[in-house]
Amino acid sequence: MKTVKVLSFALVVVGFLAMGSSLFAHHGDAAYSPEMLELKGAVVTEYAWMNPHSLIKVRGTDATGETREWTMEMGSTPSMGLLGFSRFTMKPGDVIDVQLYPTKNGTPVGRMHTILFADGTQLFDVDPTEPRSTQADYQE
Repeated sequence: MKTVKVLSFALVVVGFLAMGSSLFAHHGDAAYSPEMLELKGAVVTEYAWMNPHSLIKVRGTDATGETREWTMEMGSTPSMGLLGFSRFTMKPGDVIDVQLYPTKNGTPVGRMHTILFADGTQLFDVDPTEPRSTQADYQE
């Protein structure tokens, strides 16, 4: 009887450990192109301050003249808060210049890199004072 209880307990512990391993998993930036895209005068259509990633949606025209609705992924709210972002950083209708790393498959989705606001404020997705070797794995 004691062996059954110990074995049952061990199986429960192993089960919890197996489920918990996904908590440490995270995706990389492999889906994004290393070639940066710039949208000047993009209009914010939605700003979602949320975890695990905040999102910015903008309508912008790229260098080829094509206007599209772009969805940009940012970091988590705690990490972006350390870089100067908050839930009040922008709102629909704001006009911004943005640099992003678009997806490789051509969909209008990307990883936000920098935002320049009309008042000259510039915010980044990483601390620009950090040495490059410790920043994200995509390249400029």
